Amino acid sequence: MAGAQGRHRPIPDLIGDTFGLIGRRFRDVAVISIVAAAIAVISVALVSTSSGIIEEEIIENPRLEEFLDLLDDGVAADVAAAAEEVASEFTPVNSDEVRVVTLNLDAARSEAWEAFVDSVSWDRVVNAFLLFGAFLLVSIVGGATTVALSLVTLDDVEGRPSSPASALATGLARVPKIVLLTLLWAAAFGAMLALLGVVAVVMSLVHAVLGVLAVLVMIGVTIATLAVFAPLIEMHFVMAYVEPGFPSPAKWWRLLADNKLATWGRSALIFAANIAVGVILWLSLQALPSPYGEFISNAIAGPIIAAVMTIAFALMYADLSGRSRPTADEWPESYS
Repeated sequence: MAGAQGRHRPIPDLIGDTFGLIGRRFRDVAVISIVAAAIAVISVALVSTSSGIIEEEIIENPRLEEFLDLLDDGVAADVAAAAEEVASEFTPVNSDEVRVVTLNLDAARSEAWEAFVDSVSWDRVVNAFLLFGAFLLVSIVGGATTVALSLVTLDDVEGRPSSPASALATGLARVPKIVLLTLLWAAAFGAMLALLGVVAVVMSLVHAVLGVLAVLVMIGVTIATLAVFAPLIEMHFVMAYVEPGFPSPAKWWRLLADNKLATWGRSALIFAANIAVGVILWLSLQALPSPYGEFISNAIAGPIIAAVMTIAFALMYADLSGRSRPTADEWPESYS
């Protein structure tokens, strides 16, 4: 049951209507979720292959370990040289011996670095970065499925027939807008952190204790900002999913109106349920061999959970924007 115009429906109704919509539009939701599952499997394959190459060629390369060990020795030698320089003010030190040790260490580090560079198959490393770039591209395109599910939800709310193909096509067209909105929110959050960081540095220059307090305040403000605004920001993204134009922050704030607390509570509940289900799923799949557990998680459970969350958020948007499901007399027979 939809809420009053501009008001959220009760939480039990939101839960019931979410799963009821999945039942009514099962074909559309299933098709879009299968596309999302395919994208998830491709993404996992790309990032796994990419990270495997980087790990083999660089991270676990014994030549790199030798070079890093020599760097550690160099730091120790620098500390020892500094200590000897201080001690030389009181006792004579053979500077020629210190210089020889330093030169030998520099030569060893140079040889170790060259050995590491020669041992790496750079063609494979380049391919790994290309695969990671493909993963990012596929992940971004995967946002089209979220848009498509939101559009199907609005079609159901307003009693219109829907087409998965049309919804996915519209979703692809709106992906750049979603990316832009993501970058804008990231920039806003980054600017806030940068400002707090500058304040912390200035305070630390005044007094060390003030610097520590400023860092603690910075951490607290960051956590509070995420806790307060992250659930509300989801409605801004839903606006971008279902509305043709770019939703301004002012329009998003007007949409929330005096429903901010109710929106925050429902969004936080959805996120908490998602985390709880994820943890339970992860614990349940630990008994399965790695490939099977990962497949079930990424290709089956993940898209289903994402679909439920997306539909619930879209229904919340429908309530805030004053859209409502038609009565039984107005409901098309094909969706009754």
